[in-house]
Amino acid sequence: MSKLILAANRLPVTVEIKKSGEAVFSPSVGGLATGMSSLSKTYSCLWTGYSGIPAESIDKAKSDHVHDVLVNKYKAHPVHLNGQDIELYYNGFANNTIWPLFHYFPYYTSFNEETWKAYEEVNNKFFETLKQVYEPGDIIWVHDYHLMLLPGIIRQNIPDATIGFFLHIPFPSYEVFRLLPWRREILTGLI
Repeated sequence: MSKLILAANRLPVTVEIKKSGEAVFSPSVGGLATGMSSLSKTYSCLWTGYSGIPAESIDKAKSDHVHDVLVNKYKAHPVHLNGQDIELYYNGFANNTIWPLFHYFPYYTSFNEETWKAYEEVNNKFFETLKQVYEPGDIIWVHDYHLMLLPGIIRQNIPDATIGFFLHIPFPSYEVFRLLPWRREILTGLI
């Protein structure tokens, strides 16, 4: 039976590693996780996204335990990102380039090749996780400005996939969007 695969920057579960080393799992309070929670009553759903724990901050045994709990209890497949990924992809390109530009703040927008490359790499990491759980007939629903390249990567690698995309911020007018040096790559990723 086909399933709905949600791809979002963060999982619907927050993982915290206590000083004692214990992993604590709690539902995320973000709008996306809350809004999408009712889908699991209608569809067989699973999520792909970042767990919130930088890969280098956790040993392999604890990482395997967190991974197993996320997959088996929460149907959440973590994308393993390191601190540099988060700094460059999330804090850098997503939040210092896309977010301000798409909200019509070009003067606060940073255009940086290094953060762009990290954005490309992380979108590919999301695909690597997603392809491990995808089966023909599944529906893939990609969410938000963090993953605007992912639909195109999926289409290149899984040509028959059913893909949806939802942008949770405004898309700017052409006059603003054309300021983005990587606008062609973003549009190709989206269509």
